[in-house]
Amino acid sequence: MTQSEAFQTMLSGANVFLSGPPGSGKSYVLEKFIEQAKLKGQEVAITATTGIAASLIGGITIHSWAGLFNHFKEPEILPKREIFDRIKRTDILIIDEVSMLSSERLSRLDYVLQSVRASRQALGGIQVILSGDFFQLPPIARSSESAYAFKAQTWRDLNLQVCYLSEQHRQAGNDGLSMLLGAMRSSSLNAQHLGLLLDRRVKPGRDITALLTHNADVDKLNHERLDKLRGNTYVYEMTATGPRDMVNELKRSVIAPEKLHLKVGAKVMFTANNLALGYANGTIGTVCRFSHGMPVIELKDKNLHIKVEPKQWTNLQPENLKASVYQLPIRLAWAVTIHKCQGMSLDEAEIDLSRSFTYGMGYVALSRLRDLGGLYLRGINSRSLEMDPEVKKFDSEIRQSPALIQSASKNGSEIRHEELAALLYANGASKKFIKLSTGLTASDLKKILK
Repeated sequence: MTQSEAFQTMLSGANVFLSGPPGSGKSYVLEKFIEQAKLKGQEVAITATTGIAASLIGGITIHSWAGLFNHFKEPEILPKREIFDRIKRTDILIIDEVSMLSSERLSRLDYVLQSVRASRQALGGIQVILSGDFFQLPPIARSSESAYAFKAQTWRDLNLQVCYLSEQHRQAGNDGLSMLLGAMRSSSLNAQHLGLLLDRRVKPGRDITALLTHNADVDKLNHERLDKLRGNTYVYEMTATGPRDMVNELKRSVIAPEKLHLKVGAKVMFTANNLALGYANGTIGTVCRFSHGMPVIELKDKNLHIKVEPKQWTNLQPENLKASVYQLPIRLAWAVTIHKCQGMSLDEAEIDLSRSFTYGMGYVALSRLRDLGGLYLRGINSRSLEMDPEVKKFDSEIRQSPALIQSASKNGSEIRHEELAALLYANGASKKFIKLSTGLTASDLKKILK
């Protein structure tokens, strides 16, 4: 489906699930729809499941908007007056990155909205636009609430019209990255696709951002690189106002660190958007100096110097301010976790997938890049290439919707550990590396590589 067709469906007043591969223009369509809805005088609630995603579309988290904080243990607890009033006057509710919303949270949201609006319709009868790609990372939640949102009864009750975007606007499409990502989505990975990845293998150590799977590895690399720089260390601590539970919830949704250490020469990444100043979430730069205690960031590709000032993040709309945190909108960027990079666009990255532990990690990391030439692959394991069978089944079903112009491809098969082992061996990988990457036993490897 084209962006124009999706836009028209959303304007019709229908509840919509807006999906498609990374770079297909979901955020652009949302932006244009929000502009049009506001011109018509409609009250639009702009939300997302994470603080990073919310900042990209100029909104707040769905948990803050509806008062769904972790200290609410029972669904019978309804939001406070200001949140109550906001829900009552909303005409359209947008939830971006819906793949990270658990079914339990969607059900709780449904209860709150039905109760506040005195309506038995799904989500209180508000027009709902759910946007996201379930092939990306699943919800980070307790095991009791980890099921995808599409498993909830509320999802079915919404009678969503599927707008599945088919155009590609991030990847160039002629160097193999789009083909590789498409094969991962359709479970049709083959030797050619794996060859594209293996051709990009490098030894670690390049002076570009590394995407890693674990927080501990990210922190270790960032601090090691910072310690090697000479000069004074400047420390910036996050400050906060508001109730402790709301502040803690807000801190978890903000990508900026609670304590930030900087030196001249430090590689940093912006964690918010300010297009007027020339940066966006994911923009990479280097600290070139300090001015009156604030860092000045050099963006080499734009020949631009930006003095960074503290930014305010809040868990409510400005007119209902209840909790805020203040910090510089940057973080050290020699390394970032794959979870934190979701929603970013990068020109290049050094990616280590050798310790991938959940579905979609490889897909999210690779799809952050604009082309395959920006990929420097440290390592890979078979889990990093796997997609959740539940998601693949769901994706196949929704792409059969009559509203869609392009249906899903159903051919292809799962990549096997044995095939990955053979390809790694043929490309010069050691047996120790192959064993760690595939999880195969020594006896299995002996049979495959003899």
